[in-house]
Amino acid sequence: MRLSPFDDYPFHQAPTPFATVATSDAHYNDGYFCAFYAADWYCCSGLRLHPNVNVIDGWVTVTHRGRQTSLRASRALHPRYGELDAGPLRYEILEPMARMRVSATDNAAGIAFDVVFEAQSPPFVEERYQHFKYGAVVNDLMRYTQVCRATGSARIAGESVSIDGWHAMRDHSWGVRSSMAMPTGIAGVASETAAAERRALRLWVPFQVEDHCGFFNTHERSDGQPLDFEGRLDYADGRSVRLRAVRHQLDYFAGTRQPRGGTLELDGEDGVTRQYTLQLAGTPADVQGGGYYRGWRDNLGPGIYRGAEHVEHDSYEVAAAEQPGGPPHVPAARRLGPTEYPMAMTGPGGAVGMAHFEHTLSGPYPRYGFA
Repeated sequence: MRLSPFDDYPFHQAPTPFATVATSDAHYNDGYFCAFYAADWYCCSGLRLHPNVNVIDGWVTVTHRGRQTSLRASRALHPRYGELDAGPLRYEILEPMARMRVSATDNAAGIAFDVVFEAQSPPFVEERYQHFKYGAVVNDLMRYTQVCRATGSARIAGESVSIDGWHAMRDHSWGVRSSMAMPTGIAGVASETAAAERRALRLWVPFQVEDHCGFFNTHERSDGQPLDFEGRLDYADGRSVRLRAVRHQLDYFAGTRQPRGGTLELDGEDGVTRQYTLQLAGTPADVQGGGYYRGWRDNLGPGIYRGAEHVEHDSYEVAAAEQPGGPPHVPAARRLGPTEYPMAMTGPGGAVGMAHFEHTLSGPYPRYGFA
């Protein structure tokens, strides 16, 4: 076993060094997802350690004026276990849960930036998610999410961009995720998930308008009934309000499952219902560009050992179309289309801001006309 500098701290929770996790599941991973955005600019990135397959990988994708450009990088985790970088991408925790620096040096994708995320609210700790299939744990993870502002600079495809307090968000999650590392597949003779428990719509939304930040997360069945909901508002004066429910009326581009705006009503535990309007403020992004859902060029996902160092990139048009788009090397039948939407938001009293609107819709959802 190999020690790292972190092993000098008295925070171990298993009789192993930090570099050796308490499960041997290859799908265990730990890492970050973040984004910063302004009118017609959207940039998101991630970095994850996959300790049981000796991999650290990261990615960054930028959408602007109808085009998405992505960089994906992977390397051997050891012996540089304590360094949060892959290829040109680097993460630094400047102050835990308050300030994080994310940067990318010049690279073939033409995406270089140096940005500091500053938290605007305390972390929201989401409920632990566990998913079982034929008796096996296939997903078991924790996540916390923070609304942020981002400051720094970027150079995208030769264009210099000043990032002066852009809206931003970050999350940190860890645990077992079946969509990462080598696919294993668990088959059986009958589905164990009743139709009434299947997720159709997912909304995961950090946001900020003038005097407050907010976050909510929900999944709904195909009939629109919620399977879960959680959320909170955090005000500049220190008040916090837990949220109880959301009602939405979304507007979609004709012939697609891509939202272009809508309205949200959030019910607070203080008895107040607050209304927000949304309007797409730029080009949405698909996370397959970041390598999720077999988006790498080898048609696999994150957490695959691709050698001591590996970097790849691509760029493609993004348009609202009936056939979902995605990286050109991903077969058309497997392209998911955009899931991350930068939305301009107007809240109570006309307060303006932006939301990171993560939206996925699978299968029928009759309320919005999807069969």
